[in-house]
Amino acid sequence: AEEVEKLLSLTQTWFNRDGDDVANNLSALTKGDHYLWNPQNKAPYFYQVFFERPIIQEILMHFLNDEWYREIPSDEPNYIMRNLVGRSRVKKLPMHIDSFIPYQGDHVYSMQVAIILEDQNTENGCTVLVPGSHLAGQYADQASFETATPIESKAGDVVLWDSRIWHGTLENNSDGTRWALIASFGRWWLKQMFNLPQSLPREFFDQLTNSQRAVLGFC
Repeated sequence: AEEVEKLLSLTQTWFNRDGDDVANNLSALTKGDHYLWNPQNKAPYFYQVFFERPIIQEILMHFLNDEWYREIPSDEPNYIMRNLVGRSRVKKLPMHIDSFIPYQGDHVYSMQVAIILEDQNTENGCTVLVPGSHLAGQYADQASFETATPIESKAGDVVLWDSRIWHGTLENNSDGTRWALIASFGRWWLKQMFNLPQSLPREFFDQLTNSQRAVLGFC
């Protein structure tokens, strides 16, 4: 509870500082919604929380570590963080995939990890997804929204998904927010969505372990 409270307070503070200005200059898909872009450049705790839970690292290593990457020991992560964002959507988000292209196969190339900071349900616009759709090898079908499964979660929960899965969000019909901190992780050879190594403040870099530097893309 203390960690969630700290993350939520940090998120709200930074969003109130410059979030609206950023949101109003985004694409039609995200304009007007509440986004905090690249929070890793604002406070170290935003990314440290992903390193402090061994279960998150164990799951990501299982799916995303490249067994042929010999420069990093096999018992350490060799995947990378592709982006990090704080999000509390207001509008309905269309069904989509986060892998950008659909494909079939057993190899997972990217995953999302969401740390839930406020309870999420059908009233305030939780995520919905189509079970098994990550194996479809197709782009998301918008008609699937009507039968998608809602992912209701509590503050403090962690939700992980294969980036190929069809998912979207419901409209937020409540008067409140539903903040979550969402990180995208991928195999080491995938390009990061933002230039994390070039933009991370030097004082934050100095606090990282070599393993954490690798995850943030410094290899």
